[in-house]
Amino acid sequence: MAFALNEATRFISPTKTPEFLAAGVPVVSTPITDVVRPYGEKGLVEIAKTPLEVVRKAEILLERPREPWLSRVDRHLAAGSWDKTWATMNRLIEGALGVADGDRAALPVYATTPAE
Repeated sequence: MAFALNEATRFISPTKTPEFLAAGVPVVSTPITDVVRPYGEKGLVEIAKTPLEVVRKAEILLERPREPWLSRVDRHLAAGSWDKTWATMNRLIEGALGVADGDRAALPVYATTPAE
């Protein structure tokens, strides 16, 4: 995954990383923060800054035993889901709004009317 390193990519979180890993596809990526942490730090993805590093990391991937790596990838991915991500985000939003756990009745309701 060769992303340019600039302001536009500074805070991206590429969803293709877990998608590739879930498909069992080894990944070499430029050092995008959300790829380095956690995937690079856990040894699930190889990180490379230069074209030569990409080649070296690809060689590492070709030589690495697949099954132990794939088991670690599966364990990592099994610990997360979009449902868990949403639940965490929702708790943060409700906390910021001062809503107690489970007290959704306290949330404001916004009604919209169809344009006429």
